[in-house]
Amino acid sequence: MSIISSLLSNPRATLMVFLLALPGRLIAISAHECAHAWVAERCGDPTGRMMGRITLNPMKHLDPIGILCMLLLGIGWAKPVPVNPRNFRNYRRDDLLVSIAGVTMNLLLFLLGSLVYYVILGISFNHEAMYYSLFYASGSIGGYLMDMLYYFIATNLSLAIFNLIPVPPLDGYHVLNDLVLHRNLFATMQAQRIGQMALYVAMFSGALSHFLSWAMSGAFSAVGALATAIYRLIGLL
Repeated sequence: MSIISSLLSNPRATLMVFLLALPGRLIAISAHECAHAWVAERCGDPTGRMMGRITLNPMKHLDPIGILCMLLLGIGWAKPVPVNPRNFRNYRRDDLLVSIAGVTMNLLLFLLGSLVYYVILGISFNHEAMYYSLFYASGSIGGYLMDMLYYFIATNLSLAIFNLIPVPPLDGYHVLNDLVLHRNLFATMQAQRIGQMALYVAMFSGALSHFLSWAMSGAFSAVGALATAIYRLIGLL
């Protein structure tokens, strides 16, 4: 069911999901772009810093179309951090480092959030009655916090996977180019327009959502299996 149809059929529940997911989405997007700017600075390019992009303030990073797509489709993006590769100390190596910085930050936040989430679940196994009322009862503050944590984890994972798609202007294109293709660092304007159109078609057709759901399901299953194995090792299961 799309966001629009969900909003029409159950506006209160859809609005609640949006409000609970919003903090995690803003943090994930801001951290992604901040990481790009911070690594670019370390590689010799101060452009992002000079434009105030080394910050977690979402107002410095938000893109109107990206936010609209996030509201309507659940998938969005921020303004790309401007980069001047002529300032890099090592042209292609530094482009690769800057390109993977945002994805790396999102993966780290995903792992950190998952650690907290599964630690709470692990504790709950031994104190089920006590912790159910705190973290799982419908409408409880703890329940809302657990939902917010879940959306934070899911958003960081989806952003990491989305940005690794090897289509310009996404980070995945730079990774593919720097490691395999070795072409000019930036795709031509025509290639970027084609890539953007392909992404729009994938988003509005639902193909991108299906792909992200498939990839995220596998990642969550792997993390859940690892957490279960750890719980059994330490005797929680």
